[in-house]
Order: sequence, then C-alpha cells, then structure tokens
Amino acid sequence: MRVLISGAGPAGLTLAACLLRQGITPVIVEKAEAIREAGYAVGIHVNGWNVAERLGIIEDLLGNALDLGRSEYRNLRDAPLFQYDYKHFSAAADGKMLAIMRDALVRVLHEHLDGRLTVRFGTQIDAMTEANQCLTVRFSTGETEDFDLVVAADGYRSRVRQLWFGPHEAFLRPLGYRAAAWRLPDGPGMDCSFVGFMDVDRQAGLYRVGDGTAATLFCWRDQETQRIAAEDRQRYLKDIFGNWPGMISATLDQEVDWNDCFFDTIAQVEVPNWSRGRVVLLGDAAHCMTFLSGQGTSTAMAGAYILAQELTAKPLPDALAVYEARLKPLTLTLQAQSQKIGGHYVPRSRLGIVIQSWLIPILMRPPFTRFTVKKMLARALALDGATS
Repeated sequence: MRVLISGAGPAGLTLAACLLRQGITPVIVEKAEAIREAGYAVGIHVNGWNVAERLGIIEDLLGNALDLGRSEYRNLRDAPLFQYDYKHFSAAADGKMLAIMRDALVRVLHEHLDGRLTVRFGTQIDAMTEANQCLTVRFSTGETEDFDLVVAADGYRSRVRQLWFGPHEAFLRPLGYRAAAWRLPDGPGMDCSFVGFMDVDRQAGLYRVGDGTAATLFCWRDQETQRIAAEDRQRYLKDIFGNWPGMISATLDQEVDWNDCFFDTIAQVEVPNWSRGRVVLLGDAAHCMTFLSGQGTSTAMAGAYILAQELTAKPLPDALAVYEARLKPLTLTLQAQSQKIGGHYVPRSRLGIVIQSWLIPILMRPPFTRFTVKKMLARALALDGATS
C-alpha cells in the first residue's frame, strides 16, 4: 500500500512511525521548508503517552519535557490571584502526563524516523484525482505520483480537506476567541514555572522553557474571524495588552517573527465523515478541539496509531470506517468539554475571576486532584482493540 501523508506535525509523524512498525513506508510532504519552530506547549497525557511507549520514544519526550511546578496567576495590578503546583496534577494522573514544546515533540518524532524515512519539505499537494483504484496527486513541485491513500494531517486549516471535502467555512466552528503564541529569546526573570495574568475576557501568560528562553500564550475573547496580517499583529496585540503589567507588555516590544508565530482564531473542526474515497483526515484536520482541551496532541497520536493498525488489518473502506468509529466518540466528548472550558479560561466577569481564584487552588490540591483529573482528561483508549 502506498500512503501519502500531508503534514509533518505530531499527527503525521506519529502515523509515519506507526506505519513503519506495520511494514508500510509512507511518503510525507510538508509545505514548510524545515521543522516548524512555532507553537506553544502541548500536553502528552494517557493516550499520547501510551502511543509514545509503544514507539519507544517516551524517554526522549521526558528528556525534552518542560519542568513544570508552581504556577501562579495575577491580576492587572500585579497582585496574586491564585497558584497551584502542576506536579500534583501529574501525580493524580499516575505520572502519565508531561508538557513539551510542540517543536521539541516534532524533533523527537523526526529523529525517530531518521534513516528510515525522509520528509519532503517545501512541498504540498496542489490537486488530486481518483481513478482506477488509486489517487493521482499533483504536487507543488510539478511532479505527479499515484497513491492508494492520502492522509490529511495538515492542521485545522487543512489544505487537503479544503481540496477534497470543501471550504474551511463548512467545517470550522469558531468558539469566540483568538490566541497568539511565540518564543522569547530572552525570558524574563521568573521564580516559578508559569506566570499568568487574568482580566475579564483576556488572559496572557509566560512559561519557562528550560533553555533560558520563555514562551508566551495570549488568549482573548473576540467574535471576529478574519485573519490578521503578519505586519498588523504586533499593533493588534498592543491595543489589547499594551497597558498590562511589564512582564506581559514588554514581550510585545521584543523582536518577533510575526509570520512564524501562532496567531489565529480558536476554532473547532466538525466534519461529518472523516474519509471520502481514498482520502482520510487525521488529527486537527478531522477533529480540532483547540488548545483549551489540552487533549488534541494526545488524541491525534492515538488516532495515528489506530489508523495504522486498521490499515494493516482490514480492506481500505472498512479500515477507514473502523478508525473513525473507534476515535470519534472520544473526540466529540472532548470538543464538548473544550467549549465549556473556554468560559473558565477567559472569565466573562469579575465574579468569574473571584470564583476561579477560590476554586482552582482547591481542585488542584490533593486529595481533590484525582477528581479534577478524571473530569478534565480523556479516558484511556484500548489501542489494540475497541475503546474502553
């Protein structure tokens, strides 16, 4: 079977590794010229952790994980609101939890494939035609090749999904927020792992990466969905956060590659069917839950494992149907949770901030953390069979 994977992110690279374990050597194309350095921290929880163990990369992930401990939130007067210790949360998840920068995760996966598979960087799919039980794909390089299956693992604004399933507007469900994230070459002095500032309809934070740098994550309520041009992003953020405490406002004066940073509308993806003919959607292209869920990366890795497993066990139409049936119930549950989380992550009122300041420290402290973990994290998928 000839499999083409579009996208060399966590979903696409995990699928490639899983297919290699099954004796299938896929082709991967990625429109970027190299591994993307942009992005924010992602969580690897039980389902992603279990896949990483099967692939033999969990120790590499742990070696690149963020050392998260005490996290604190402040108001715009720079006064404390609340704090909690991430390690309590991790312990309540039986240790199967880590946070890692997205680019570090991608590097670990890419190195795992080194010598066995080469990513075709600077290449994307321009057109596809299905005939004679195969897909003829035309690439941006002008070359054409035939494949048995094309996997769209190219993000929530998937080019492949747009070409084969329809326009983005048919599947993107904006949640009423925007977010921005980028790496700071010179991190500010911080005496804890994460410092967040919270106000009505807005939140911004900084966390230590561990190599002397820091990373940002800004999120704010915004009903508009049009894309913001790279040259306008700094001014746009200064209008919203420019008068915040110095730790936040100073980040907007540093030199930033606004073309490379994450800056987009927060939207979920809802696609009635994840496959059509010989094209199948994976990860955010199929079921983006947004970073608010904290489960997107782990679910994408589990989906990649399940898809590879089914492709080697069943005829193609059956494999694609069973892959979706095994994963979709979980993604629908997590999407529903993500919609609710948004109102807590970006409070709508002063009262909401007060309630969070009182409630979160309690829920994040033993013995309540096990209850919190059970409510927030995904259930474990039986990767070698039906969902548990």
